[in-house]
Amino acid sequence: MEPLFFKDQHDFRNWLEQNHDKQTELIVGLYKKGTKKENMSWSELVDQVLCFGWIDGRSKSIDAERWCIRITPRKPGSIWSAVNIDKVEKLTQAGLMRPEGMAAFAKRQESKSKIYSHESAPKMLDPIFEKQFKANKQAWAFWEKQPPGYRKTVTHLIMTAKQEKTRLSRLESVIADSAQGKRWKQVAR
Repeated sequence: MEPLFFKDQHDFRNWLEQNHDKQTELIVGLYKKGTKKENMSWSELVDQVLCFGWIDGRSKSIDAERWCIRITPRKPGSIWSAVNIDKVEKLTQAGLMRPEGMAAFAKRQESKSKIYSHESAPKMLDPIFEKQFKANKQAWAFWEKQPPGYRKTVTHLIMTAKQEKTRLSRLESVIADSAQGKRWKQVAR
């Protein structure tokens, strides 16, 4: 299937209005940001598919200027990200949601909402781990000076390890690197 390119989100919405109940998939072509070609953004695409109860899927590069993404009607048991739940609220307030989109949203399961690892990642170290970290004043001082994104990533990697032994090993490694004024080698670039 060849990708279909739309000049903007309004043009794309028109296609969805006429085809959302007739088609089972569409490959949408988009221009990469640097091309300056008339186009809709990926975020605008997601807004429109949510309105009609569809979902964005796999994307791939076509060439240096273009990429494409497959969209399909959303299945009842599909996962809803926190971002998409937020978008539906805003689209509803703006009066843009269609009955099909509202029906798809109504069928979502709480157990399959906001479950991606970055959405449910532990925000803090276990209190026992934090106490161990703070015991090394130099390491803790370095840790506190690091950007929130780094601390969140490292905390996630420590706290989501399946075995206690692995969590402790990672914590000790982070403390050792921090004590030397270095970011943890597992995530340092």
